[in-house]
Amino acid sequence: MSTTPGIDVSRWQGEINWNAVAAAGYRFAVVRATIGNYYTDPRFYENWNGARGAGVLVSAYHVVAPDRPADSQIDRFFDVLGARKSDLPLVLDIELSHDISPADITACIKDCAHKVEQRDGRKPIIYTAGWFWNNQVLESPEWSAYDLWVANYGVSAPSLPTGWSEWKIWQYSDKGQVPGIAAATDLNWFAGSHDDLLAYANVEPEPEDEPQPDAGLRARVVASRVNVRSGPGANYSDIGDLYRGAVVNVVSLDGKDVWVEFEPGKWAALTFHGTRYMELE
Repeated sequence: MSTTPGIDVSRWQGEINWNAVAAAGYRFAVVRATIGNYYTDPRFYENWNGARGAGVLVSAYHVVAPDRPADSQIDRFFDVLGARKSDLPLVLDIELSHDISPADITACIKDCAHKVEQRDGRKPIIYTAGWFWNNQVLESPEWSAYDLWVANYGVSAPSLPTGWSEWKIWQYSDKGQVPGIAAATDLNWFAGSHDDLLAYANVEPEPEDEPQPDAGLRARVVASRVNVRSGPGANYSDIGDLYRGAVVNVVSLDGKDVWVEFEPGKWAALTFHGTRYMELE
């Protein structure tokens, strides 16, 4: 399976050099925004803007507090987001129980997920781990409709929570060392290539650069033959020949008479001692 690397961050990572993160090859970042209806991550805006500015695909996550009303939790989440639109679907982080029954936890998760979908237009990604989900959340055929972001460390393949047969993102470490970040950082794989990630985010891949025609001066050889020298003068070494009809790009003009450099370190006479050897085009 092709995979694409990404990270998730919160205030615990401190100040981040996002250009260094992007240069190291991390293609997406999920930034903590809120917890329950009572907490906003103080580095959310800094991290969101930094990731976006560095060209990293970005999303935000909300940590569900099952003892708080879903309405007020999702209101706070979207109040913090404001007009920001995430590249990847928004995320609900499911890892708190707050001594609430599995039935009540399940009801709160469903309510939060429905409200995020209503307001964002996309189903949220569910972040969780098997050790929590399988003990605290009731089974439902509804869960498989949500993409899974699973946390499972120190294994070659993640163990999936009940209700899913595949993962979209795998958080495989919470102790990663990432250029541009001093603190340990959560490391993730997206299940697919970079193009798959762009498609998931509804972002068009950038077209490959096409060769562009030269827009500078050209010179055509009009003499039967002209020497190619290593510098702009007859005193430089003879390193080859150009023949009538040959066309070269003019990189620079120099010399006592007029010499053209058409490739680095290769010069020919445009005019020499009153004789024209080449014409500009």
